Amino acid sequence: MTPRDNTHYDLIKYGFANESYQEFVDTYLANLHNGKKTDGFEWDSDIQIDFTYHQIQAELGLNTLPTYVDVDSPSVYKHHEGFELSSGTIPRMKHGYALNEKILREEMIFAQRTGKFSTNLSTKMRDLVFDHTSKLIGGNYNAMTYQRDQMVSTGTFVLDATNNPAGIKNITFSARIPDKNRTVLTAAKRWFTDDNNTEGTASDPIRNLKDQVYDLKKRGVAAMHFEVDYLTFRRCIEHSKIRTAVALNIHPLADPANIAALGAVLDESVIKSKLEGIIGCPIKVIDNIVAVEKFDKTEGKVVKDQMRSFKSDVWVLVPDGKLGTIKAVEPIAVPDPAARFAWYDRGRTILKQWYDTKTNTQYIESELTALVVPDKPQYMTYLTIA
Repeated sequence: MTPRDNTHYDLIKYGFANESYQEFVDTYLANLHNGKKTDGFEWDSDIQIDFTYHQIQAELGLNTLPTYVDVDSPSVYKHHEGFELSSGTIPRMKHGYALNEKILREEMIFAQRTGKFSTNLSTKMRDLVFDHTSKLIGGNYNAMTYQRDQMVSTGTFVLDATNNPAGIKNITFSARIPDKNRTVLTAAKRWFTDDNNTEGTASDPIRNLKDQVYDLKKRGVAAMHFEVDYLTFRRCIEHSKIRTAVALNIHPLADPANIAALGAVLDESVIKSKLEGIIGCPIKVIDNIVAVEKFDKTEGKVVKDQMRSFKSDVWVLVPDGKLGTIKAVEPIAVPDPAARFAWYDRGRTILKQWYDTKTNTQYIESELTALVVPDKPQYMTYLTIA
């Protein structure tokens, strides 16, 4: 048998042609950042060296009035915004792919028989690297979406057996939402009293939503919107009092006996638009789904469990615009002659492609240390409706 060194089995290099891994990422994957769904949260401009984050409470950014003074009086200097609410450790996320063994064996057999690799090897490897790298970056962005939606819809992000089955658990990151910002409807005031959508006899959805808007307006928030999970929204717009209110808004002179029938035929887009007008506030419907891999002992295989990232049965009212930032830690690349490195997200994500000589396996991995941190928890209000 002809002896081979590890470069002979480094099939991924054929996918790069004459490019480095960084050049490959910059050329083919530059636009993946457009898929990041973290509305209200962008990368913090500072990439941290350490893992400690500080949650600084910010105000709405209103330019305050100057102080009226005597002619010869000095200026009154402004206070810097914000004070620290909490601090903690930013969590690290890692995942990767092993090079498809089937492809590796096919190419090794072909080379052994012919003395060279197949002519379409470069295409195979380029497609493989693109597929694996894009899925790793996409997975990171799904993680940031889940963090964002959990922080907004619950006021916390918790690592547990459901969303992190193979990693660390029982760790909570809190947005420090004031207790007074949470309204939980109880007894007959609940919009629905069971899973069969039985309506609470004293429920009043329109009044509840209007009260939330009015309360935040009184605190000085001029522009705001509700956020709600898609399935919760669909459930809520079937509530008879919401449909009646919308039907009356469209047909104010209709016979009261016909209002229920008119409300029953309204489509989703019409109800949403009219409801926004009635309560005086836009509604943003969140329909984000993420998935985690875990081992199913019953099936004896790895399965993908889907999760809705925004909590059900809650309407969250938040200011428009910036709600916080995504804190990130600078990754460190230890020099390794058997590895290729590339950076993404302007240096926040590191991608590594390396070769294990013990197992003759090639890997592509991603590492990102980041956390969504709200900075306006005092203006985030919650209405739990069931």
